[in-house]
Amino acid sequence: FKETTCCGSADTERKVSQFLEPLSTVKDEMVKLTAKLVLARARSSDLESVKKLNCWGSELTDVSVFRQMPNIEVISLSVNNITTLQDFRFCQNLQELYVRKNCIAELSEICYLKDLPKLRVLWLADNPCETADHDKYRMTVLKTLPNLQKLDNTIVTAEDVNRAIEVGEDLKLPVTEKVVLLENGGGRSTSPTDQDSDPQQSAIAVTLEETNKIREQLGLKPLPAEKYTPIQTRVSPSLSKGRNANILSAVLALVKELDHESLETVQHAVKNRLDSF
Repeated sequence: FKETTCCGSADTERKVSQFLEPLSTVKDEMVKLTAKLVLARARSSDLESVKKLNCWGSELTDVSVFRQMPNIEVISLSVNNITTLQDFRFCQNLQELYVRKNCIAELSEICYLKDLPKLRVLWLADNPCETADHDKYRMTVLKTLPNLQKLDNTIVTAEDVNRAIEVGEDLKLPVTEKVVLLENGGGRSTSPTDQDSDPQQSAIAVTLEETNKIREQLGLKPLPAEKYTPIQTRVSPSLSKGRNANILSAVLALVKELDHESLETVQHAVKNRLDSF
């Protein structure tokens, strides 16, 4: 897979720019990769059918759209402004990931890729997380991701992996945000440690941000903070994942606002999704 620029000409750049959604007007403006751009670039009708995507050099900072793309196999996002790898952990069919020359500061971000069974190629070089001690950096990455066949455009050998197991550092998943729990109709913030101490009683609350992202996808206006009422969902860690619980709660909260035609659209989408299993 050859990396090429997403904006190859002035005309193409103008077309692409309409899909790169500004999230802020501050000095370091955030640029979001939208579903519209993905579908335009991949010439596809839906996100789940996209297998390859190249958005090299597009100043992207938000690539959360990949959470909706479980079947993508090759992603090229080099020369952007991405700061985390967490959005790629939902791409269970991902085989090749090119993210060189971004803004990934912590090497522990690669822990988000540990559960991707098909990942074989990773190009992470030229990020802040690439330490001055290149050998230590390479050994640590391979210890965390021993199934890689190529790292930073260099073939990985069995000897590399064996040595990495011995000398590479152990990394832990980054803690990026606190989990909001509801207690007796009210909310409080707690650390993951607090949550794990009583997992059976944990209640996962959908954040306003998550809800409004789904509202946006459904064509609805953002919900004002004063009208937002979190829905409490009790989840058994052995049976469900936190993110699925978040999305389910958000969807249930939105269903009551849809009209008959919109509900039929949702019903059709759910039927197609169920048929795919």
